[in-house]
Amino acid sequence: MTIKKKLGLSIVLLCTHIHLFSQAAFSLDQAVQYALNNHNEVKKSLIAVEDAIYTSKEYKAIGMPKLNGKIDYNYFIKIPTQILPDFLSPVVDGKLLGYGLIQPNQLPPPTNAGFPAQFGTKNNLTAGLELGALLFDGQFFVGLEAQRLLKELYVKQKDITNYQIKNNVIKAYLSILIAEKNKSLLLKNIANVETTLKEIKAINKAGFVEQLDVDRLELTLQNVRTELDKVDNLIELTKNLLKFQMGYPQEDPIQLTEDLDMLVNRMKVDKSELDQNLSIQNRPEYPVMQTGLRLLDMKLKAIKAGYLPTVVGFGSYSYSLQRTNLFDKNDNKAFPTGVIGLNVNVPIFDGFDKSSKMQRTKLEISKAKLNISDFERGITLETQNAKTAMKNAFKSLENAERSLTLAQRIYDITQKKYKAGVGTSLEIVQAERDLFTAQSGEINALFGLISAKVDLDKALGK
Repeated sequence: MTIKKKLGLSIVLLCTHIHLFSQAAFSLDQAVQYALNNHNEVKKSLIAVEDAIYTSKEYKAIGMPKLNGKIDYNYFIKIPTQILPDFLSPVVDGKLLGYGLIQPNQLPPPTNAGFPAQFGTKNNLTAGLELGALLFDGQFFVGLEAQRLLKELYVKQKDITNYQIKNNVIKAYLSILIAEKNKSLLLKNIANVETTLKEIKAINKAGFVEQLDVDRLELTLQNVRTELDKVDNLIELTKNLLKFQMGYPQEDPIQLTEDLDMLVNRMKVDKSELDQNLSIQNRPEYPVMQTGLRLLDMKLKAIKAGYLPTVVGFGSYSYSLQRTNLFDKNDNKAFPTGVIGLNVNVPIFDGFDKSSKMQRTKLEISKAKLNISDFERGITLETQNAKTAMKNAFKSLENAERSLTLAQRIYDITQKKYKAGVGTSLEIVQAERDLFTAQSGEINALFGLISAKVDLDKALGK
């Protein structure tokens, strides 16, 4: 391979690597869009929509005219024999008797025996066309409208799938950001503890503090590092969950381009969210339920249409060829046959079958209306609960921020006291624990607020 070719191949591989790497970094919106394009549930919902299209075409084919060609050929090894009544002997005997050629006593005794006769030819060939068409069927025409609604139903069910996947991706993405935020705080805390530990060790060497003070800080440092390991594992697990929710390959690495602060600012999480009103039509489940109700109405209409007559038209035209020698042009020619007609089926009495089906369908409609009513009440409750949860989340975050400010101030004062020789290492350890707890509390409160925001958006159908 020449240097030029090697260089070209290297450039291609490098570009491919850069492209693959760029594809592994996602903002929240990009992660959602990736999921909507690649998740298997989305693909299955698209297949269901496409299947509904072909189901509709299949149903329409019932009402389309049907044209079929038909060829029948029979070769009789033995031409069928039929026994005919003996109608010739009485006529002949009567003529002979009338002319005096025989006497009455010379007539043969009557008999029931017939005589054998063969009709037809060895070769029989029939070729023709048959046409059939559904001219009127009330149930079929109602079914055409129902097929359109069925396709609409699958499209709306796809919207529900997209809606659920979007929310799953958002929550998984947020979980990673929370874990990464927690990791950044732990790294900061480790750096602070290491600095303090370094200072305490220096003071210990000077003989101003006991080894116990050093041991306490080393234990604190070890505990924080253990928490960091747990958070690293949690990040790995939540990334795997995000990959699953996105339909992203589990074996490929993934990176997030947004952090928690960026997302909070972009999502505009504020108390004005609590003033939003519920519009039930925004929930993707609601149109599905309404379409289902309309389909039940169509079902009832189709059953009623079953009382109407059905009319089917038909026609055929064929040629029949009967010859002793099939290819002998001097033998019999082909003879045409044509027929057209109607087949009218009028329902008169079905043993109350359709009546019973109508009553059951009416019950299904009543049940569907009750389900819609329950859904409306449930969504109203879900929205109210989401708003209450968001109010509580705002309060929890405010309290957590105040606690963090207070814990940070206590920690700073404790550090100054210890360095001034008027504090103890136990106070430092306790202050650090309180600070870590307050930091964790703020992160959890922030996660609770964002989760409440996501739940409220879901309840509102956003």
